[in-house]
Amino acid sequence: MITKEQKIRLSIFTTASLAMFLLFLALLIVPKLKSRGNPYLLNFKGTSVNGLLVGAPVKYQGVEVGSVKQIAVHPDDLASIRVKLDISKYFPVKTDMSATMTFAGITGSKFIELAGGTNEAKGLAPGSEIPMARGLGEKAEDILANIDRAVRNINDVLGPENQKRISAFLENTEQSAAIVSGVLQAKKENLGNAITNIEKAALDFGAVTENLRRISGDLGGLTSKLDANAGEALDNLNKRFSDAEMGKVLRNLEAFIETASSSLQKIEDVLLVQQTGLRTTVDSLGEAIDNLSKFSRNLMEDPTLFLRSRKVKK
Repeated sequence: MITKEQKIRLSIFTTASLAMFLLFLALLIVPKLKSRGNPYLLNFKGTSVNGLLVGAPVKYQGVEVGSVKQIAVHPDDLASIRVKLDISKYFPVKTDMSATMTFAGITGSKFIELAGGTNEAKGLAPGSEIPMARGLGEKAEDILANIDRAVRNINDVLGPENQKRISAFLENTEQSAAIVSGVLQAKKENLGNAITNIEKAALDFGAVTENLRRISGDLGGLTSKLDANAGEALDNLNKRFSDAEMGKVLRNLEAFIETASSSLQKIEDVLLVQQTGLRTTVDSLGEAIDNLSKFSRNLMEDPTLFLRSRKVKK
C-alpha cells in the first residue's frame, strides 16, 4: 500500500516533470512565434521547381532573410507553381526587387535568391507577389540560342562562295607582296646611292665650314698686325719727319687706313654673303634629308605607297 510519503514524492516528481515539459515546449514554440515573418508569393510560370523544398532558405546577397513555407500548383493555372515565402519582418522587401531560383550546390537542392532593391523604392506590402527574374532555364535557352546563331554565322562565313573570295584575296595578296618586294629590290641600289651622296655632301659642307673658320681667324690676325704696324709706323714717322711732313704723312696714312677699312668691310660683306648662301644650302640639305627619311619610313610602313604613286603619275 502506498504511503503518504510516497504519494508526496510522486506528486512532486509529476509536478516537476510537467513543469520541465512545459518549459521545453515554450523554448520550442516561443521563438517560432516571435520569428514569424511576413508572407509573400512567387509564381513560377512554365518552370519546374524540382529541388526546391519546403523550408529552403530565402537569401538576399548571401544572407538568409526567410524560408519557403508552401509549394503548390496554382489553383487557376496548371502551368504555374505558386510558392509561399515567409520573410523576416525586419527585412524590407522593395517593389523593385526580383526573385530567382538558384542551385545551392552539387546536390541539386535549390533556394530562392532575392536581388535588386534600392533605399528610395517603396516597400512591397505583405502578401504581395514578388516579380520573377530570368531563371536558370531561360538563361540556358538564351545561351543555346546564341551558340546556334554563332554556328550558323560561322557556316555562312565558311561557305563555298566566301571560301573562293578568301582564296582569291590571299592570291592577290601574295602577288602584291611579290611585286612590292621586286620594286624594293630594284630601288634598293638607288636609295643606297642617294644616301651615300647625302653623306658626301654633309662631309663637304663640314670642310667648307672649317675653311670659313680658318679664314675668319686669318682676318682677325691680319687686323691685329695692321693695328700694330700702323702704330709702329706712326712712331717711326714722328721721329724722322717734321710736323708739316708728318701731317702730310698722317693724312696719307689716314686715307690708306680708310681704304683698308673699306676693303676689309667689302671682304666681310662677301664672307657674310657666302655664309648666308651656305646656311641656305645647309637648310635645303636638311629638308632634303628629312623628306628622304619620311619617304623611307612611309615606304617601310606601307610598301604599296610606291606602286600607288606610280599609278598616279601615269
